[in-house]
Amino acid sequence: MRPIPFAPAMEKITLTPENYGRVRRFFIETTDDQALSPAAQQNIITQNPPQQVFSLKGSDHSPFFSKPQSLHKIFLEIAQLEAKE
Repeated sequence: MRPIPFAPAMEKITLTPENYGRVRRFFIETTDDQALSPAAQQNIITQNPPQQVFSLKGSDHSPFFSKPQSLHKIFLEIAQLEAKE
């Protein structure tokens, strides 16, 4: 892990069906995340509703390190879901 610029994350963007709405979105809740509280994660879900929410119990902010096998199972499940028309 290394430092990254934070300014781009603070930039306001406009999401429209034409430039973003066509992409299927999923959210994976990380239950033991110390960077994003459950309330912050719920706020993200509410402001930009995904197609489905998955919960990764016992995972911290980096599930690819803390729960890689469980994260992989979720990715496989997502890959098998049919796209909404």
